[in-house]
Amino acid sequence: MNTRQSDAQNLLVCADGALGHRDFSSALNLYNQVFSMGFESWPMHVNAAQCHKRLGDLDGAFRHFDRAFMIKRRPDSWAGELPPNVAPAPNEPTSAIFVSNLRDQLDHLKGLGQAPWYTDAVSGELAAAGNFLESAYGRSGAGMLDFISPWVTAMLKLAPNRPALSVDGDLLSTDMKIQEIPLYGGDGDRFYVIDNLFSPQALAGLLEQLLASTIWFDARPQRSYLGAHLHDGLATPLMLEVAKNLRGVVEKLVGNVVVAQLWAFRYLANSKGIDIHADQGDWNLNVWPVSEENLVDTGDQGGMTIYDLRIADDIPFDQYNSRPELNKARIERANAHAHVVPYRGNRAVVFPSKYLHKTNAATFANTFAGRRINLTLMADKAV
Repeated sequence: MNTRQSDAQNLLVCADGALGHRDFSSALNLYNQVFSMGFESWPMHVNAAQCHKRLGDLDGAFRHFDRAFMIKRRPDSWAGELPPNVAPAPNEPTSAIFVSNLRDQLDHLKGLGQAPWYTDAVSGELAAAGNFLESAYGRSGAGMLDFISPWVTAMLKLAPNRPALSVDGDLLSTDMKIQEIPLYGGDGDRFYVIDNLFSPQALAGLLEQLLASTIWFDARPQRSYLGAHLHDGLATPLMLEVAKNLRGVVEKLVGNVVVAQLWAFRYLANSKGIDIHADQGDWNLNVWPVSEENLVDTGDQGGMTIYDLRIADDIPFDQYNSRPELNKARIERANAHAHVVPYRGNRAVVFPSKYLHKTNAATFANTFAGRRINLTLMADKAV
């Protein structure tokens, strides 16, 4: 390691320490010094993006998230008839639902005349990988692929497609309807149900972005859904404008906020939903872009349930975010009322993040474009 590399390493240690202490301004200054020395990596850009985000600068955050994604997933490398070379990396378990969703996406893109490299032979290799995983580990299981062809290796580790879309005109609808519902876990608490959130052109653009982007790397096979995140492909130009507009919606209802996180979940046709939990932000905005015409069996009305029970600030995160059995017991002890919000396309729900809630189970159309997608913006009160 030469002197320049050693200096950069010392700066990174200080930057990571400042970030850990939530001194975002100092951390960002240190990361920028390292970038100016000609060094960069996926973690460095993700950390710099987190600093920008917490400082209220979404443009800067998305710029670094995008650069991190380009380094890690190389979406610009899918041009020829040969698969992109993938650097050797430790083999990790692969889930059948990830492979199945990826194949559905690529078939969808091929039908639109895109992804010319995705030939019948490549599709067959991906199908064989998915069939092996499902037969060996089950539909909701994950495991190792004993043999992976160069095409499958590239498709599992990189991102073949992520369009840079834009929308003409306003993203938010001029026909938005807002309903306010009181909650009783804290003084003045309430939640909001918003119908007709996006304009027609924005809703179409958002769906195209989510359906065409092969960024659903966060597979959750036990609950039958996949996630897409800012640090791994969701930070596109269109999603930046979506985030800004959603932040504006939240601010009109509850005052100034900073965006803490933005993510999307895509479910299989028979959605188990997400069990009872709370989040660690101040406010969540959940929006459902897929039309309710795709809802086949409403189950418990397909939307979400908010329980009139706020998690106390002294309860550790892992005791309320991933322990549904504890949350069910809390609800029973408190005899907390359940507010069921039925599913409707282009409907949003804004609620305090610390209230227990769940995504309801439902059956959606078993078509590529008809399966449920949730887009969530989590926000904190601006300091």
